[in-house]
Amino acid sequence: MTGILLQLAYLAAIGFSSCATGWILLRADKNKAVRTLVLCQILIIIWCLPQLFLAFPMSRTGKYILYGVSYIGISLIGPSWLMFSLFYCGRKPNAWAVCLLYGISVFNYGVFLTNDIHHLFYRRFELAEVRYGPMFYFHMAYTYACVLSAMAAVSAGVRKKRVSRVHGAVIILAAAAPFAFNMVYLSGLVKSGFDLTPPVFALSSFLMLFAVFRYDFLDVDTAASRRIFASIAEGIVICNRRGAVTYCNHTAFRRTGAKNGDRYDDILEKFSFKDAENDEVTVHLSGGESLRLRQYTIHGKRGGETARILVITDISEYFELVRQSRELAVSQQRLAIEQERNRIAQEVHDTTGHTLTMLNSLIKLIALAYKEGAGGDREESGTEHMEDRESGEKREDGEKRLAEESRQDGGKRQTGGGEIEEYLHQAQELASGGIRELRWSINHLRRGTGCELVSQGVYQLAAGVREVEVEVELQGEDGPEYSHLSAVIYQCVREAITNCLKYAHATHMDVIVKFGEQDVSVYIFDNGQGCASVEESHGLKGIRERAAGAGGMARFLSAEGEGFQIFLQLPVNGGRDYDSGSDSR
Repeated sequence: MTGILLQLAYLAAIGFSSCATGWILLRADKNKAVRTLVLCQILIIIWCLPQLFLAFPMSRTGKYILYGVSYIGISLIGPSWLMFSLFYCGRKPNAWAVCLLYGISVFNYGVFLTNDIHHLFYRRFELAEVRYGPMFYFHMAYTYACVLSAMAAVSAGVRKKRVSRVHGAVIILAAAAPFAFNMVYLSGLVKSGFDLTPPVFALSSFLMLFAVFRYDFLDVDTAASRRIFASIAEGIVICNRRGAVTYCNHTAFRRTGAKNGDRYDDILEKFSFKDAENDEVTVHLSGGESLRLRQYTIHGKRGGETARILVITDISEYFELVRQSRELAVSQQRLAIEQERNRIAQEVHDTTGHTLTMLNSLIKLIALAYKEGAGGDREESGTEHMEDRESGEKREDGEKRLAEESRQDGGKRQTGGGEIEEYLHQAQELASGGIRELRWSINHLRRGTGCELVSQGVYQLAAGVREVEVEVELQGEDGPEYSHLSAVIYQCVREAITNCLKYAHATHMDVIVKFGEQDVSVYIFDNGQGCASVEESHGLKGIRERAAGAGGMARFLSAEGEGFQIFLQLPVNGGRDYDSGSDSR
């Protein structure tokens, strides 16, 4: 709610400054004082306009651009206000003084534009934090000096009877109010989190308008006031000291139905507005419209009330933007959840596929070892019976020979049993590891290879394969500078081994990892049956997505009878922002 009201304050500053500019250009004499005042009003608009967009989501670059536009007005407002005060008091500054005043402002703005090189204007400039540097405070001190000099020049003009007291008070107050608010904001005495300086310019511009209307400031023809008020989007209601409405533009009439001569308090009562000086209220109408009402009370020389002005602003669009922003936030949250589901699904697919494929390979080896052991037992048993029938008369010698053969058979069975036991142990470890990985993936725990170096993860995978011979070759020297790519390379190589065991019918696989200064290249070849065309299933898509997420690329090549080839190229710098759902970097 505070942000919306602040946006409306910026709009008020822009609206009043626009009115003052238009009014003065239409009705005032064209002299240097008028031109510099118009320039000041335009700079206020440039200052405030970017503030309307800072409340919306944006990147650091977008925020810096908005600050750059706003600082055009901030950099030039000080010397421009000083020039206006001097011209209004009848003093003509030298050309070199004018060049010096604006030259310092241009120099300060140039330091702002080149801040990323030297960090003198902002020590730190991020979306969530802005830290000022020494040149920023120099720039603000210079602006304060210009404003104070302008106030001193106007005070001297009042003392020398060159400027009327009323006009001098208007000029000084119009400069003092933003000056004071800006000092309070920069000092940190008020922890509002918002810079109230631009909205306060709405008061300054309003004072200018009131002085023109009431005290013939700048010799402007006040007959143009009705046309100016009628042209702005806000509703304007003005009442005199007796509480009677003296002016109501078309927008205010459409909102309130008021006309000249009506009681001002009746309008306030219609919107449940408390009759308090400089008060404001937000009203939500039954038709879905929302209005912001702001009341200004004008006092005369003796402190008595001379007039009141009610400004009515339609803020329905801003509440609609708030609603849309909430819906957008919900949509973004749903998208993030969906992306995380896909990531976990890919992790579960890779872990399950690799684990089950390796288990299937070990089971085949166990079955093969078991068959060889069982076949040897049957063959030797048949030989034993034949020899018993042929040497029945030499039973004693046969028994000795059978005992010797039994000892030999027992040794064979022990050898076969040892292999089976080893395969079963490997299968048990593989299944346990797969269960752990699945549990961590489903519970959204971030797990990677567990290896700091790329080569450690690749060697770990190669050592766990039994059905296919996997040969690993490293080109270049592995080191910690590549560790942030360990997770993605591990996962891609694991998926490549899984696909080879499932589809390739290969007996050999080569994995070559080449470490370069700019990137890491991985080449994976097998001598399997290959395929005529490569169709990217869930596994190959996972490899490509992981490589792309690390800022790299993946290519797949194959042909009938020529095996399958995978090529990965991962940039060293591009992968530092990659998050595979792993703790490994």
